[in-house]
Amino acid sequence: MELSFWNIQLGDSISASALCNRIEFECQPELLTICKQIEAYLLEHPTEIPDNEVAELIITVFGKVFDELTHIFLKERVLIFPEIVKRGIDFEMPAPVIQLIQLTQEKISQLLNRLRQLLNNFQMKPGWNNDWKNCVQQFFQLEKKIHQWIYVEQNMLYPAFLSNTPVN
Repeated sequence: MELSFWNIQLGDSISASALCNRIEFECQPELLTICKQIEAYLLEHPTEIPDNEVAELIITVFGKVFDELTHIFLKERVLIFPEIVKRGIDFEMPAPVIQLIQLTQEKISQLLNRLRQLLNNFQMKPGWNNDWKNCVQQFFQLEKKIHQWIYVEQNMLYPAFLSNTPVN
């Protein structure tokens, strides 16, 4: 049985090129699909968010998460993963590139924490309609899966390619 990206853990034996492929073809599309579903709900039902005081903030913060994800995924797909797949273990990534990726991932995590606060730790209230409850559930799944993606990249993928050469 093939290991799902969502079950990968430190110590699993998986090549860097296979990991890049899993991230690009399994992880990224799933995260973007969840984002598109949340975005569709928020655009179609902006007035149905139960807490009107934070509704606009939820929409804005989520938009930033979606935007940051889209941009980092594009950089990985177009610039980073092809080089890892092409050069394998001979590929060295300059430290500033990895630091930029880590900073972006940290920013995404901070935005997710803000969404968690705005959404009351994803705790459902009895009076909420089912569509909004499903949307909040998708926010929770998005957070969980983004943290898995960050974990795999920061602990398994990128450390193997960190260049020790100083950058001017």
